[in-house]
Amino acid sequence: MSESPRVDVILSVDDPGRFAETIGAAQAVGLTVTSEQPLLGTAAGTIAEDRIPLLRAVEGVEAVERARTIRLPPPEPPDR
Repeated sequence: MSESPRVDVILSVDDPGRFAETIGAAQAVGLTVTSEQPLLGTAAGTIAEDRIPLLRAVEGVEAVERARTIRLPPPEPPDR
């Protein structure tokens, strides 16, 4: 059985005072943390797509969203 592809996610923690505990539980279900913002109560990371429901069910996780990349076209040169 092949593993589900990994996706980038951003999660928010409902109680920043329990940030480390919540992130530890999220890692236990498969989250690989790439950045943490404890003062904001958010973290970014990757997880197998089929494990997102387990991540959402972790006690202390308020929300999980897929990270999105927005690409803007290059600026147009100024008129002369």
